[in-house]
This record gives sequence, C-alpha cells and structure tokens, in this order.
Amino acid sequence: MLRVFLSVLLIAGLAGCASLNGRDRDFLTGHGVSGALYEKMSHHEVLTLDDIIALSRKGVPGPFIVHYLQPTYYVYKLSYSDVSDLRKAGVDGGVVQYLLATPHLYSPAYAPPGYTESPNFYDTHPGFDIY
Repeated sequence: MLRVFLSVLLIAGLAGCASLNGRDRDFLTGHGVSGALYEKMSHHEVLTLDDIIALSRKGVPGPFIVHYLQPTYYVYKLSYSDVSDLRKAGVDGGVVQYLLATPHLYSPAYAPPGYTESPNFYDTHPGFDIY
C-alpha cells in the first residue's frame, strides 16, 4: 500500500514539473529557443524582460508569450525605460500591454475581498524591482 502511494505521489510530482505540452515544446524548438531559456520555460519559471526580448527576437509570436506568462501570475512593474527597451527590441505591443497590466491584474490590492493567498506577489526574482 505504501509503495502504491509513493508511486502515485512520484508520478504526480513529475507531472507537475513539465508545464509545457509537447506541442509548445516543439513550437519553441522550431523557433530556435534552446538552452537556459528553454529549460526555464520547461519548468514554467518567471521570465525576465531579457527573456521576453530573446523570445521576440526568435520570432515567437506575442500571443504565445502572453499565453505562457499568464499562469505565472507575476507582477511586472515596468519603468518608462523598460517599456522603451521592449519596444526598441521589437516586442509585440500586446506583450507590452499585458506586462503593463499585470500590477492591476495580479496585485494583492485588487484581490477579491477575503482573499489572503498571494503566492507570487512577494517572491523576489533577479532583475525585477517588485516593490
């Protein structure tokens, strides 16, 4: 009985590690996304602005990038310089608009009344000023 429980637990844990489905992995590989960025996305980690620029330069469409970013619930607080850099790098306007909207979409200040769980709002990530 214990073996069955541990086996189920292991399978569930491993299934949770791979967030990208096969089609998404093939899509990224087809656009030449590899190495550290591919690994980061395989584990559904938060992307930095440089990662987003790299995806755009590889030709990954804006809607795909936004689709990836949404379930991270990460709040991006962009400066005017960040927005300028993203636009100069050719990042899709829809991606920039999504990034600008995240403080309103995912900030604890906008959570429903009585909601106290905010898993990603105070995580620190390299390269981001979240306060």
